[in-house]
Amino acid sequence: MADIQIYADREIGAIKPLHGVNNGPVCYGSLLDVSHYYKRAGIPLVRLHDTNWPNAREVDIYTIFPDFGKDPSDPSSYDFATTDEYIRTVVETGARIVYRLGVSIEHTKEKYYVGPPEDFAKWAQICVGIIRHYNQGWANGFHYNIEYWEIWNEPDKPVGKTNLMWGGTWEQFYELYGVAAKAIKQFDPSLKVGGYGATSVKVKKFMDEFLAYCRDHEVPLDFFSWHIYGADLQRFANESRYARQELDRYGFPQAESHLNEWNYFDGDFKTIWLPGNEFVRRGVFERQKSNVGASFAAAVLTLLQDLPVDAANYYDGQPTALFCGLFDYYGVPQKTYYAFDAFRQLCEHRIRVEANPDPSVTGVYSLAGTNGLGETAAMISNADGPSRHYTIGLSGLDDRRDLLCEQYRLDDQHALQLVDSSRIRAGEHEFRIFLPRHSILFLKLTRAS
Repeated sequence: MADIQIYADREIGAIKPLHGVNNGPVCYGSLLDVSHYYKRAGIPLVRLHDTNWPNAREVDIYTIFPDFGKDPSDPSSYDFATTDEYIRTVVETGARIVYRLGVSIEHTKEKYYVGPPEDFAKWAQICVGIIRHYNQGWANGFHYNIEYWEIWNEPDKPVGKTNLMWGGTWEQFYELYGVAAKAIKQFDPSLKVGGYGATSVKVKKFMDEFLAYCRDHEVPLDFFSWHIYGADLQRFANESRYARQELDRYGFPQAESHLNEWNYFDGDFKTIWLPGNEFVRRGVFERQKSNVGASFAAAVLTLLQDLPVDAANYYDGQPTALFCGLFDYYGVPQKTYYAFDAFRQLCEHRIRVEANPDPSVTGVYSLAGTNGLGETAAMISNADGPSRHYTIGLSGLDDRRDLLCEQYRLDDQHALQLVDSSRIRAGEHEFRIFLPRHSILFLKLTRAS
């Protein structure tokens, strides 16, 4: 029996395009622009949080509405200029947007903007003014039809610790969310409002209290957003199911579940930033960009297909350092980018078909699809399995003509490069290929001329 068997004639649904990212394709005031790579990867959804054009402040409430004492109904109270330019670059890639209403993270000892607004109702009206500008053309604005509006990000740090994102009490946040969510839905019921960008669904007390508050006060929750940074693929399965379970348990079965920050991370957040750990820090973030991070990302995108997740956004897409696993400082695509490119090609074969590893095979993940024209593609990620030869079986192929089988490889020596091209007979086929640990094999089967 093959180690991985692909059944091209067994349709099991559609491949979910979950290869969204955080933030847009430009950085340093658009000096660096990777829009062509966003288009090539077909990035479907961009979440705006901690942008860097040229500072980490675009889209933030206080950037757009700098004087809280002014009137939210007066267009002259707003300064949309830099955010307009930033969002334009995202829209032009063809991606949809998740707009985070709130503030960027503050790593400084002194916190300047993360405190609760002075007036929750007024803050909510400022949010409505931003929505009017980008969706209804108000204040010399646009008609972008942005659907998702996320309230805040990671307010759920444990009590007693310095919170980089929320300076108030937990109860104050629940109230702010409630006031803003109701105001947005009253303004336009067709919009999807949600939050709160949970640091982790395992901050259980915050999540329980938030969901109970929304239920008890009849607060809209069209989507719930949460985050994972780690190197354990099982966490993605466990926490995806847990988020869905809790949403259902609190009476929100229709609420979408958004994993809108995720990345490979094998470091320790408590110590990685300390002086003396700069070499450890470099190693962690360079592995995100390497074949290690790439094979992990491909495995996540595969796993999410069978998990109760409706949208996902890798952190981060903008061409800067650290958490951007897709590009380097210069805008050069890294190996993890090519995992996204492979997934984009797979999405062109949207009809998902069975692709099953043998039960004895561990650490290897497979996903396959067909385009309905007798052509098949498959992405196989050896994220954590042994380096060895694997047998790939193909069945149910178009029997009307022979097929061209192209093999593309991503490993420590290749960046999704063509390594083999051969003509195979229609119907059944099997071949052996060496798959080192931390590698991706992308198969493309097209009609041979």
